[in-house]
Formats: sequence, C-alpha cells, structure tokens
Amino acid sequence: MSKNTIIGVLSLLALTMVFSCGKDQGEVLRKEYIDFYKSVDDEAASKVVSVTVMGGTASFTVRSNVEFTASWQDDLKSPWAAVESLEKKGDDLYELTLSFRPRSSGAYYTRRTGTLLLSAPSEQLGSFITVHQGLTTPVASDFSWSKYGTSDPRKLDGTVYSQWINNDKNRGWVTADDEAVYGKNGFLMLGDETGKGGSICSPFYEGIRKDSLAAVSFRAVAFTDKDGNKDGNKFTVEIIDGGVFRDNGSTKMELEAPYADITASDYPANFWNGADFLVGIVSSDQNPFTGNTRIRISASGSGTPNRVFIDNFYIRTIDMKNGDEDLWTSNGGSGKDNLLGAPTVKSND
Repeated sequence: MSKNTIIGVLSLLALTMVFSCGKDQGEVLRKEYIDFYKSVDDEAASKVVSVTVMGGTASFTVRSNVEFTASWQDDLKSPWAAVESLEKKGDDLYELTLSFRPRSSGAYYTRRTGTLLLSAPSEQLGSFITVHQGLTTPVASDFSWSKYGTSDPRKLDGTVYSQWINNDKNRGWVTADDEAVYGKNGFLMLGDETGKGGSICSPFYEGIRKDSLAAVSFRAVAFTDKDGNKDGNKFTVEIIDGGVFRDNGSTKMELEAPYADITASDYPANFWNGADFLVGIVSSDQNPFTGNTRIRISASGSGTPNRVFIDNFYIRTIDMKNGDEDLWTSNGGSGKDNLLGAPTVKSND
C-alpha cells in the first residue's frame, strides 16, 4: 500500500470519528451521543426532516450526554435558515428551534436542502441532519423555451402547435395538430378567437408509477382583449392513464381561470397575479398511477371564445413516509393556490 493511500485511509477514518452519528452507529465503541428527534415524543432518532414551505420556525428535540453546538449550512449566499435557539430542558434533553424563510416569493415549491450540524469537537462527535423544504419535482416547465410571438397577452401573435419547430414538439408536451394550442413568448394559449378549443398533455414521467401522492401546480388566466371584452374562463384538468383527484376520486376537474386587471397601471406585468392553482392527485387501488400517467389541461371548444393562458406547470411527488409536506392538505384541497400563490405572500427567494 502506498504512502498516499495510507494517509487517505487514515484521514477518512478520522473524519468518520469526528462526524459519527452518536449512539446510533457508535454505541459499541463509545457512550457519548447526540441524537436528533422530530419531536419529544418520538422514539426513533432522525437524520432527515422537512419544514413547511410557508416559512416560520420549527422546534425539535435533541438528546445528548455531552455539551454541543448547533449550526446551519446551505449553498445560498444568504442562508435560508438559521438556528434560532438551543435550550436545555432537562438531563440530556434539549430543544432546538430553527427559523427559515418561505420557499419562494411566489408559487414555487421545488425542494431545497440544507444541513443542521450538531457538533461536540472536544469529544470528536457530531451529527448531520438533512433539512428539506419543498418537494421533488420530476416534471417542470416555465415554458421559457417557447419563443413564439411576444410576451404581451393582448397580442394574438402566437404560433399554433402544428407549426412549432421539431425541438419544441419533442419536449414531451402533446396535443393534436388540429387543436388550437398556441406558443407565446414564455407561456401557452389554449383556444382561439373563433371558439375552437385546445388542450395540452404533460410529458411522460414513467417513475410516477412508484409514487402514491403528487401535487400538480400551474398558472391559468382567461383572455381579455384590449377593449375589456372577456372570453369564457372555464377549463378542465384531467388525469390520463392512472390516478384520481384526492378531492373526489374523479379523473376530471373543472376550474375557473381569473381575469387579469387590464386597467391596472402595471398591466401586463400584473398578468399572473393570483393565477396560481394547485391540485392533489393520488394513486388509488382502483385507478393506480402508471408509467403513462399524464395531466391534460383543456379549454373547451363550444363555439364561443374561451381562451386560457397556461404557464409554470409542475408535477411534484409527495413522500409522506419520509416526512414531505402535504401541499394538498396545507392548501385546503385542490383549486386556487392559497399557499405561496396567494398575492399577500412576500419574501426573498
């Protein structure tokens, strides 16, 4: 064995000792421990915890028979969380309070992660706790790739799906060539001025068949022309090839898109204000998720104009066993996003 190899092995052993996981992994060798618990009533120590996307504070329990410190690390220039306090509550019992910012200033729930470090350097003992905020997001599109026409929703200068470049058709978003689906600059428009309808299906995510819960979020705004004339504003969200809505066990839900305030001084910058939706889907025994499960959003073609703009589409999986936040429950069910999509929420990203 070379000298460099020996040095590397010794360094690894030393690092392992410094950041051993307390009595979970080392009680055979030592009696000192630092164990983290989600609550004082938990019997099993944890290495992973999730905090709410809404921001605030959360308190946890630490059991340790040595003096230790707590610190926070993440990869942001301005950390999104901090150790607010560490208070001794009894023999070998501590309460740790973590403060953290909302996940975003808007309806953005993709997971971010930081690390809580509990360390007793004098004892060469420490424990890493992984802290998540938000959800794993296997399907995501802000439609920034759509470069057709302009970003002004008042202008009917989008490009119909049948005339999209092949690169954009190959992104996985699917519709029939004869449907009225238009690419604009940064978003899509379903339906046209003649009353023809349009629908768009999300890309395949084969891995969803292994999941049981997911949250689908997107923006939707109904069309208003420059003179203030409004289209119909109803649209449907449908689950195709596996899964049902958690609200009622159906595969189709009708919603109403809001209208933007075209008289506002900041129009069209205010276009997406209050336009966020969040729906919950579940893999049921009778209708389980499959590798073909997709979400279809449609604006009806009843002969009356019913144009709806769509943006910021995400499918986020919810792993309740590992402590993920259930956004559907937090939102009070499917419909308008009452969490970070509410116009009153303000925070730095």
